[in-house]
Amino acid sequence: MKNQSLYDPTRKTVGAMYLDAQKNNKEDRVEVGDLSRELMSSLVTDLNETIASNPHEGKEFYITVHESKDLQMPRLIRRRMLTSVYRPYPEDDTVVFWVNPATNQVKFCWCLPHWSEMDNILACPNLFEKEHVEEVKAWKREDLHFFGFKKDEIGNWMPNEHWKGDKDLQNPSNKVQILTV
Repeated sequence: MKNQSLYDPTRKTVGAMYLDAQKNNKEDRVEVGDLSRELMSSLVTDLNETIASNPHEGKEFYITVHESKDLQMPRLIRRRMLTSVYRPYPEDDTVVFWVNPATNQVKFCWCLPHWSEMDNILACPNLFEKEHVEEVKAWKREDLHFFGFKKDEIGNWMPNEHWKGDKDLQNPSNKVQILTV
């Protein structure tokens, strides 16, 4: 197959499907009402599917969600669901969750905006939640303590095994509740 996907050999690459849709469906447009609602509901679906897939065979793991736009496909929002057994480095433009499949526990770790948005957040801190502004400030000053890391004896950053700062999404006292496992 021409333009075969490396992720799913039964289909073309996303770029090839995008170009086909642009060429062949000039009159058939998908009208999107509330894009934020659609992105949020599909995020919940993608998170639940990632959790159900048990990618690390019952071990606790992290899900890093990275959404981005593509210059060649301006009408596409690409979402990647990356999993790891180690605590990921806090990169801009990511949302991170911790999952324990044995107990069906999911915790929200952080949500960092793209680096280009951070100065706007810091310039107008009253428009954002205080904790979000603090996250951005910590990221800008490279203070990884805020994200569950500590320094070892020679000054290198490493995950803090005693970190308790992640927010339990199934606890009714939290503001954010989006997942069902």
